[in-house]
Amino acid sequence: MRKSLILLVVGLVPFSATALAADTLSPGIWTNTEDVYFAEEEGREKGEWAGIEVGEEGQWRWIDPYGASKSEWSSDPIPNLSTREAGGWQIGDTEVRRARPLSCWVAVRKHEPKPDGSEDWTFERGLSIFDQGGRILLEGGEIAPDVTIRVRNVTWAKGSNQKPVRVIYVHTNDMVRADSYSWSSPTSEIVGINLRWVQASCSETPTQIEGI
Repeated sequence: MRKSLILLVVGLVPFSATALAADTLSPGIWTNTEDVYFAEEEGREKGEWAGIEVGEEGQWRWIDPYGASKSEWSSDPIPNLSTREAGGWQIGDTEVRRARPLSCWVAVRKHEPKPDGSEDWTFERGLSIFDQGGRILLEGGEIAPDVTIRVRNVTWAKGSNQKPVRVIYVHTNDMVRADSYSWSSPTSEIVGINLRWVQASCSETPTQIEGI
């Protein structure tokens, strides 16, 4: 049994009476993942993670890392939304960035081999995720390990000389520290990982690339 993903929210951003209209954010998924990760390193106060999904008609809702809704759809202005002096958008004091949608396949080795002794695998394809902290949970039940796949488009803290990368993580029991990870260029259409017992690949479609 599998739970697919599409979004995340560990906490909601406080509401304010003043906000811009929801249609000022283009349709898609927006999160403050990178702002939260590097706030303390940059000497800023670390805020709560937030994810928001904006529909084609400008309606919006809060979501969690797996794409589950945390609120009803709303046509009201997005609370605390404003433009940033350096460009882009923020909700309150935390920057939000638009995620790029990806489609993944994941294979997990089963606990027991096939009758002939060869390895046996679970396999799922067409799993939706996004690259601003999105997650997919694959529940192996009694036949395979539970695995969570996570993807980020990492931009490092100010002052770092490291280049931005798109990273795919594999988690089992700990969602803070990954079992392992790999990376590609942020402009690459695909990112994958092979740990022998789990394999995963996430890629963009041509329409998704053109639309963002």
